Amino acid sequence: MEENRNFILAIVLTMGILFGWEYFYGAPQRAAEEQVALEQAANIENNEVAGIPDMAAGVDAGGVIPGMAAPVVKEMTNDRVDVINARDNVTIESARLSGSINLKGLRFDDLSLNDYHETVDLSSPIVTLLNPSDAFQAYFADFGWIGDGKRPDVNSVWSANKSSLTADDSIIFTWDNGEGLSFSREVSLDQNYMFTVKQTVLNNSAETLAMATYGRVYREGGEGQGLFILHEGPLRVGNEGKEEITFEDLEDETFPAEEVTEGGWVGITDKEWLVALVPNQEESFTTNVTRTTQNGGQQFHVNFATAGVSVAPGASAEKTSRFFAGAKEVELLEEYTEIGGVKMFDYAIDWGWFHFITKPIYIALHFFYGIVGNFGIAILLLTLVIKGILFPLANKQYESMGRMKKLAPQMQKLKEKHGDDRAKMQQETMQLYKDEKVNPLASCLPIFVQIPIFFSLYKVLYVTIDMRHAPFFGWIKDLSAPDPLLVTNLFGLIPWEPTGFLAIGILPVFMGVTMYLQQKLNPPMTDPIQQKVFAFMPIMFTFILAGFSVGLVIYWTWNNILTICQQWVIMRRVEAKES
Repeated sequence: MEENRNFILAIVLTMGILFGWEYFYGAPQRAAEEQVALEQAANIENNEVAGIPDMAAGVDAGGVIPGMAAPVVKEMTNDRVDVINARDNVTIESARLSGSINLKGLRFDDLSLNDYHETVDLSSPIVTLLNPSDAFQAYFADFGWIGDGKRPDVNSVWSANKSSLTADDSIIFTWDNGEGLSFSREVSLDQNYMFTVKQTVLNNSAETLAMATYGRVYREGGEGQGLFILHEGPLRVGNEGKEEITFEDLEDETFPAEEVTEGGWVGITDKEWLVALVPNQEESFTTNVTRTTQNGGQQFHVNFATAGVSVAPGASAEKTSRFFAGAKEVELLEEYTEIGGVKMFDYAIDWGWFHFITKPIYIALHFFYGIVGNFGIAILLLTLVIKGILFPLANKQYESMGRMKKLAPQMQKLKEKHGDDRAKMQQETMQLYKDEKVNPLASCLPIFVQIPIFFSLYKVLYVTIDMRHAPFFGWIKDLSAPDPLLVTNLFGLIPWEPTGFLAIGILPVFMGVTMYLQQKLNPPMTDPIQQKVFAFMPIMFTFILAGFSVGLVIYWTWNNILTICQQWVIMRRVEAKES
């Protein structure tokens, strides 16, 4: 009776924690985030875009280039379209990108991805990646010169030789300071998401000038989803490899925000999108990553600056860099790494600790997708392959479990005989295992082997863009999103949209059922409390997986079904052999 009361109490406390978490933290947290966004849109003004590192004043001088003027982000408005239409622009027109470049300041601050929509509905707006400085959640990139002389800044209005930038073509922008310095910037775009920016300065003054080029990405907000499985935020590749920079890093006073490197890049990554600055890979440069907070919001600054050069009277200087703004497509990033020569650019995909397993799983998943044309079916086929590879281990596991199940009556007798004498009980149990040639650890090994495989598949389904808006069958239109057919509102019959852990789809429920059926095939535990805890696990996992991508739920459910069939056949075979 006492054990039953404790078990019921555990269930009540668990449900209380789930409901309490949603009521006291989940819902208020979402409301607070919405309020912060509104405050940013209404209150942010005169925000300085800082963070360009000081660079060497000359090739050999080693001084500091002074006079880098920080552009000012003006009062913000929510109307992005009005901001863009009210200024002079050069349009960007390619198959995969659309937007414009602001002639005032020559910023990349209006960019949308033509291949990706905000929802599964193809009539929904395409994804907007970059926003002007005076629009909600500013996100932009720009380039320029630092050093001596009057240089173009955020208020400088450039001239262009064309009205639009198209793929595999170039456009030239020019600006003259009226004091002997002429600047030009040639911008080109490939067939995907990579811009090339060639900056040139001609010194017609009477003095030798020390100058260097820079690139900058500025972003308002961008805290990401806060998921442990995926890094979102500043990302840097340098001499020490890939560096995932977190909020805690930027708050640490000892964090080396500035780094001198040769080869690499710096940018800001989201789950599916990347904005990155790619300096000349054969020259040394300095990267800088900082974060500021204003008006309840956060601003990220990622920059690079090249080594300084001396520009004599009548001479010119030229520096070329690249700029990526687009989707994190695995094959495309690998192409920029292998063919484009960008150091570790494919590392923008966060493959995780088990990358040596995750990457092959991704390749296999894509292989099956190429055959069947459906990622959901590809997941089913991949699961079959994984089960086949692990069959020898699983065979040993289920054979051991079959023998363990057969020993259940004898284990119960030992428990009745020795009562609370745990030492004697353990001694007799081990002797029984020895006599019957049963290894209880044999059933655990396959579980430990499958943990990294499961986690790697989870990574593939979650961090790669391939699953985004990928349909399966029926009501499943997006394998990367949770199951939309909710049990808790009777599949839409009740006019209520459950949130948090209450948003339980039909597939997570079915997964819980398969998990329960699988447990019924396992040998019964001698401890009643353990029995009840394990009996409660399918319910708990139903709630946990309800918020996961439906692609992962499909994998888990299908894996459970295959396991049930495999386990039943093997254990029946063991029983027949032992009888």
